[in-house]
Amino acid sequence: MTTTRDHNYDLHRQRQRLEVLVQPVQGATTLAQTLKQLGDKTVRFFTGQTEPRIWQRNRQGQLTWFAHDPMTNRTRQFSSEQDVRLWLEKRYYE
Repeated sequence: MTTTRDHNYDLHRQRQRLEVLVQPVQGATTLAQTLKQLGDKTVRFFTGQTEPRIWQRNRQGQLTWFAHDPMTNRTRQFSSEQDVRLWLEKRYYE
């Protein structure tokens, strides 16, 4: 039996996933990158992925790490791989 609370939570999660799909892609410099990002978001939407996504960018010679947590729909920025690892461990044990 599905409760109203469960139903509301499911609707909230679906809304979050849809909002991620329609947000403009930032930082894309080529059509291929834009299409790849759109494809990745589409797959995550349909699979309901809960694992964090981690990537890095080189900004003006400075390596910056990013981690997106689909459970909270938050993206965090880190200055080192060690900081990302600490965040992952903390997230795992919460």
